[in-house]
Amino acid sequence: MASATANVTSAAALAAEVYDFLMERLRAYYLEGAGATPPGRATVTTEMFDAVLATRPASSVDFDARLKALSTFLELPEAASLTTANKRISNILRKANTTPPAEVDVLRLHEEAEVRLFDSMRGMRDAVAADTARREYTAALGRLALLRPGVDTFFDKVMVMDENPQLRANRLSLLAQLRGLFTGIADVSRLPG
Repeated sequence: MASATANVTSAAALAAEVYDFLMERLRAYYLEGAGATPPGRATVTTEMFDAVLATRPASSVDFDARLKALSTFLELPEAASLTTANKRISNILRKANTTPPAEVDVLRLHEEAEVRLFDSMRGMRDAVAADTARREYTAALGRLALLRPGVDTFFDKVMVMDENPQLRANRLSLLAQLRGLFTGIADVSRLPG
């Protein structure tokens, strides 16, 4: 039995090594290719590549689709604000040094800004998930761009690290869910902004 477990572990480690090797080759293709960006294709930066790689796409075709969607997203006026917000969320969650509850407790949403953000997210969660499942990443990121006003207002009006531990945990959960909507496509917190 121990031998079978060792073989599975060994196979998983080998698969991870092969994946990492292939992704480094793909990185070279996108970042160091022929030296010129093909017509009709946006320039790919290291940060864009890493943002997509963080999701560990299953294939190079899926990787390319995510990268194209991210490139389109970055052309939107909402992109810079949402990229900055995702960086902030990532930092807040890391510094909180705790795992937020899996679900937001609606009864603990006190501020109007957090209620609006939660309602906006809830209203588009299924559509974003469906777009992502169909690999329609551009559509999913386009929907997420609509969250910008709610995200901006949330950070202007709500103290995430509230003294009340239940409110704090609930707000961290809300932010973790928001981050999860984006990281299903690309980790935009890795982008400059």
